[in-house]
Amino acid sequence: MQTPILLRLPRYDDVATYTGFLADPQVTRWLEDRCQRPVLFHQALAFVLGDAWCRLAIDYEGRFVGMTGLEDYDPVNGAARFFIVVGDRSAWGKGVGTATASGMLDRGFNALGLRRIVSNYLAGNEASRVVHQRAGFQIEGQQRQVAWRNGAWVDQVLLAVLRDEWLKQGGA
Repeated sequence: MQTPILLRLPRYDDVATYTGFLADPQVTRWLEDRCQRPVLFHQALAFVLGDAWCRLAIDYEGRFVGMTGLEDYDPVNGAARFFIVVGDRSAWGKGVGTATASGMLDRGFNALGLRRIVSNYLAGNEASRVVHQRAGFQIEGQQRQVAWRNGAWVDQVLLAVLRDEWLKQGGA
């Protein structure tokens, strides 16, 4: 059974909550480098409500728990980059990431007509590895020692899923 989530347009009242998520080192340790220093309200506001091609809020059990989206849209190649941040730690381990990835792939391939969706995560981020694997992403490569986390340099794993592959594995 799939975890019930709602992907919706972000709202102003999400910004303060998201700023709080980004103040939690447990949340930010696997996020990109710009999230390794304090993220101020106005920076979170620009991200949550700023101009974006496909950026959505994640609701779980009636509350805002994070952000997801498709960015870096490439209309010539029918491609975009998937991202997800589940910042509410009480939602971790409940299938929110898997349900969100599934919903975003469905949106990307069916509603937006994409051919390819790429993503990445830092090696050592086991939750992200599992979410991507369950969604059908295939590892395409690895960039070595791109980020300093937990006292060591870590690699970045590069992944993609093609529309045809996704449909074959049962995508809606």
